[in-house]
Amino acid sequence: MTSLLKKLFATTLTITLLVSCTTNPSTPNTESSLPDPVVEESPATALANNDQETIALDTEEKTSTDSIVPTENPVPNNTQQPSISEDAQSESLPTTPLSTTANNCDQLETHIYCLSATLPTPPNTPHPWGELFSYSPEIFCASDLSIELCSNVTSALLAAIIEWGNYGPVEYWVLGIDEAAGAQLIRTYCDRRDFRKQWNMDECIERESSPDQYGFNYYRRIGADAVESGQPSVEAARGGAKHWGFHLFTSSIPVGFTDYFDIPGWDEQKIIFHEYFHAVQMAHVSTADSLDGPRRDETEGPVWFVEGGAEYMALKATQKALSSGVLDQVNTRGQNPDSIDQTLGREMFLWKMDDLSRKLSTICPDVPIRDIGWECESASYDIGTWAHAYLANKFGNDTLLKVFYPALDELEWEDTFISLYDMTSDDFYTEFDQFLQLPISEQLAILP
Repeated sequence: MTSLLKKLFATTLTITLLVSCTTNPSTPNTESSLPDPVVEESPATALANNDQETIALDTEEKTSTDSIVPTENPVPNNTQQPSISEDAQSESLPTTPLSTTANNCDQLETHIYCLSATLPTPPNTPHPWGELFSYSPEIFCASDLSIELCSNVTSALLAAIIEWGNYGPVEYWVLGIDEAAGAQLIRTYCDRRDFRKQWNMDECIERESSPDQYGFNYYRRIGADAVESGQPSVEAARGGAKHWGFHLFTSSIPVGFTDYFDIPGWDEQKIIFHEYFHAVQMAHVSTADSLDGPRRDETEGPVWFVEGGAEYMALKATQKALSSGVLDQVNTRGQNPDSIDQTLGREMFLWKMDDLSRKLSTICPDVPIRDIGWECESASYDIGTWAHAYLANKFGNDTLLKVFYPALDELEWEDTFISLYDMTSDDFYTEFDQFLQLPISEQLAILP
């Protein structure tokens, strides 16, 4: 491992990636089944601020019911969101898959708003859950963030869509650190919810302004505390919203896209890929965000499978996007751009195995693999990443997305696992435990 990577991997970046299937803690009338935050220590990310007004970058380059959102116009005027007529949207629907991360960002009075440069603005009309979407994701950033930062968030999200398909609608909300700017973004968000008859304005503002409960102000405080303490920390989550008809994401300030810390940008991009893969997972589950906990757990599978799958797929897809030039590298912090394959491949997996060994020996000794969930300092992320690498090596890299998830909703997790991998999960745990005892050189040999 290079000295630079040792420095980066030694930097503690606390990243809370909440499992996407849990009841959304930021929506009303919901008994949250959200577990305690899962803290993953990870290497870090990047990008810089700028003052330009508009940017078009070519980076080529739970309530308990699943109701559908009302069919009013997209947003009230005071949110200043650009929109086009539904007729124009229909006429401008793309006939070929998305192939570029080029995007347009507008600096509005209350926030920054970004869309794909080639996909049309989404209408506020119902879209069947789990079907591919023909419109742009919508990205909203607090006004204290730079327009370039918001564009980089959008580019990473579009790159994930290029890789896995457009499972929308998507709203991605990014908080900064300024309290007034955060309050503006909360009002923009709650204006939209209230106008669409999804949430009462006062209740929305009260909930999202709370410093806890995983509301907007909670995420703002994560970033503000990180900057004040000098300790980089990021939290991001897919928070549900199937009952409103879209995938809702919330994020604290992506510190790797700023100059606050000496952190390279690829880690921030990987986080966005990870979060978006949760949308891909949930698009294949009809009970996503349901309060029916047992049914939800039986369908989605254990934490190591859900989070490890998102992490493994994010690592491979980010590596591919950066190496191919689909996604630009930002804030490399002196790292050789040509080394990204090694960084997100062998070196990342080596770091995860070292971290996993530490957690299993000192924090959760003698805990069986099947029982590793949200505890153990999120060992489920590390062990799940390696478990998916192991399964991909045996059954193919495309199996998870093209075979497993399309069958999941009908068969549920255990039967899908048996059908696809020709063994029970208990058999897998025994086999994989033997793999974990091998020398690291033999473990690394399974990586593509």
